[in-house]
Amino acid sequence: MVRKIQIALFCMLFSLVGFSQSRFFVNLNGGLDFNTNKYFSPNGYEKFEDGQTDFNYGLDLGYRLNDWFRFRLEFGYNEFSYGQRPSSTVDILETEMTLNCMDINPRLDFRVWNKNKFELFLSPGLRLEYVMNADQESIRADGAISTRNYISTDYKDAMSGFVGGVIFKYNLTKHLGFTLSPDYTVFFDKLYDKNDGALQRFNTNFGVEWTF
Repeated sequence: MVRKIQIALFCMLFSLVGFSQSRFFVNLNGGLDFNTNKYFSPNGYEKFEDGQTDFNYGLDLGYRLNDWFRFRLEFGYNEFSYGQRPSSTVDILETEMTLNCMDINPRLDFRVWNKNKFELFLSPGLRLEYVMNADQESIRADGAISTRNYISTDYKDAMSGFVGGVIFKYNLTKHLGFTLSPDYTVFFDKLYDKNDGALQRFNTNFGVEWTF
């Protein structure tokens, strides 16, 4: 009798371990960003926001709560740039600034569709972003490159905002899947106080997801 109870308990424990392990997942992803309201036009200068390509990449750690909901914590790096050109001919032709940022984003995914190997999730969340570094590069009239600061450094180095998007997932196997995740973020504040509006971001990421 004791032997049977031990076997039953072992089977229950094994099934619970297997069940809990199947709930955890990791997603490696990256993609391109499109940011608006990054900068303003100082007196005597015109802004430009279409400099280097804005991009991001990161790692998601997730836990599937049930068949409908799952929680994710995104750890990401993103980089975006903007600049200014003088309205008249001067020694400096243009200056571009690049911000390197770290994100920590809690997300709650809600599965709204599931068919065969395909899944569709709605994914609201909060974006918490911190500027880790900023670099400036200027092109002089003689063609030389300068790294002096000509663009205002009075940007906010810590920002937060609402992020929402969808996740299209294809499950290649029980453990391996691929994701396509378009997102939209509106921050609660302006990057610079003189900007026309709050910083906004559109991004689309491609990812590889492993379920344990």
